[in-house]
Amino acid sequence: TLVAEDGHKMMVFGLPGNPVSSFVTFNLVVLPVLRTLAGWADPHPTRIAVKTAEAIAMDAKRPEYHRATLSWGSRKAFQVDSPSSAGEDKDEAKEGLVLVAHSTGNQRSSRLLSLRDAHCLLEVPQGKGEIPAGSLVSAL
Repeated sequence: TLVAEDGHKMMVFGLPGNPVSSFVTFNLVVLPVLRTLAGWADPHPTRIAVKTAEAIAMDAKRPEYHRATLSWGSRKAFQVDSPSSAGEDKDEAKEGLVLVAHSTGNQRSSRLLSLRDAHCLLEVPQGKGEIPAGSLVSAL
């Protein structure tokens, strides 16, 4: 917060220089602050559960926000069919849909095209290895 000579206070947010990093930081930090000031009861980004279409690499040093597109997919693509599911009707089939996250590709912070096509940000925890395809992850 800056204080002007006349006593007025002004909030100032510093954002990273890369456009994708700025977008992510704005949505994680600045937007919730602005929503709080506007009186929103829940100013934080909406989180939804999605299945990964492919393996997602994790970073051993920090959590990351992986850009992805979303599509509807069948739960059956992510599980073994059971004999009881053979006679599903149309209403049960609707309940069998799941949101599937597809990576937008290279996740470098300077790669603006990966952000242009993205529908969400996958919350990838800090860790070694990868999140396997078909895993349930949180998305903003």
